[in-house]
Amino acid sequence: MMKYCPFSILSDFFAQCRNIIFTRSVGCIFLLAGILLLTNFQANAQTQKDEFVIGIFWPPVWKFTNDEQYKILSESHVNCIQNVSGTDLNTPEKNFKMLDLARKYGMKVYVSDPRVTGSDKEIEEMVETYRHHPATAGYYIRDEPDSAMLDWAIKTYRKIAYLDKNKIPHVNLFPDFAVKNYEKAYVERWIEGVGKENLKYLSFDNYPYLRKGKFEKSYYNNLDIIRRAGLKYKVKTSSYLQSFGIVNTFRRPGENEMRLNVYSNLAYGIKNPVWFCYATPTGQGDQKFMNSVIDSLGQKTDLYKPFQQFNAEMTQLGKTLIHLDAVEVYHSGDSLWMGTKPAPADFLFKPAESSSQLILSYFKDQNSKREYVMVVNKSFKESKKFTFQLAGRIKKVQQISKVNGEAQKTLFDKKAKRLTENFLPGEGKLYFLSQ
Repeated sequence: MMKYCPFSILSDFFAQCRNIIFTRSVGCIFLLAGILLLTNFQANAQTQKDEFVIGIFWPPVWKFTNDEQYKILSESHVNCIQNVSGTDLNTPEKNFKMLDLARKYGMKVYVSDPRVTGSDKEIEEMVETYRHHPATAGYYIRDEPDSAMLDWAIKTYRKIAYLDKNKIPHVNLFPDFAVKNYEKAYVERWIEGVGKENLKYLSFDNYPYLRKGKFEKSYYNNLDIIRRAGLKYKVKTSSYLQSFGIVNTFRRPGENEMRLNVYSNLAYGIKNPVWFCYATPTGQGDQKFMNSVIDSLGQKTDLYKPFQQFNAEMTQLGKTLIHLDAVEVYHSGDSLWMGTKPAPADFLFKPAESSSQLILSYFKDQNSKREYVMVVNKSFKESKKFTFQLAGRIKKVQQISKVNGEAQKTLFDKKAKRLTENFLPGEGKLYFLSQ
């Protein structure tokens, strides 16, 4: 949203200019005007940069692309709809219907158009088709390109970024178990090929909830690879949250599993969580999808309420998280997962019981360097009460509210430097620490 100058500022500015005309050179007027314009441009750019966005992948199909369905979607605190090549929504007519409905309900869209795989001229025509619509957020390029396809994806991304500097070309990377030499030859090759200055989000997926109650062993490792790459290249990160099941492959998550998926991603610094799926895919060959948030008949399922609730919580926490870097992420408990590490002995926020199954993330504000810690209960089966021992230098502990995003008092024992809190299964809490 454009940030305009208040009338009072403009009045003062022109009053100063009148004085300058009589006391200084006219050149000073242009200097002041330039400073004023630059200040507002920078404020506008910062506003655009610092937005926590919640998305969906796989929107309502064409027969449900209507006012009723988009109203339901908007009520779930979603900001952005990702159209994809596998839907029946890939013509200009259908993209524009999505864009118009999204605009009506305060959302934006990544359009999907087959011209993205065509010639340079076809890509230019595609961008020109949609770039002026106020609800256009970006352009879908490819989901999960393999190593052989990465050069094409890089070229296409750079082309679209050049043609429309204000939108997001969208490519989502494979999980770590699908590509050899993942971190260097895939993730960093992608970032350096696109150029960190061009890359809006470093996006990937790794879905944890497998069939027969299993949990993807590389889940936390993959989150940490993306976290480190985001910090190294100063790029915001995006990931996909699991709201689907596929027969014989992935189990359908329940509310508690969805909660852990949400808060573990936030703990690793994700700034753009995207749910897959929202609508339930059909006609996907051997992949038989179980009901997602919205079923194949356009009806809400039992996942809609937790989906809506977690989005509301992320919206409020996102006001703070968008400005924070996940500097370090630790795990506690009797056994550690692949790619995780325990907190050092002198960590400023440690569980009193070392066997407590927790994620402990140390955040710093990108500008003020203020300190935050997010704690996540890694059990998606049980509510837990945890006690934490804090460093002696910590004088005050406030929790960031999931209701209004404000810092709130906790029952921190200042003398003993202890805090005891109850956690729902999979729940995370964000604390602001003052010295």
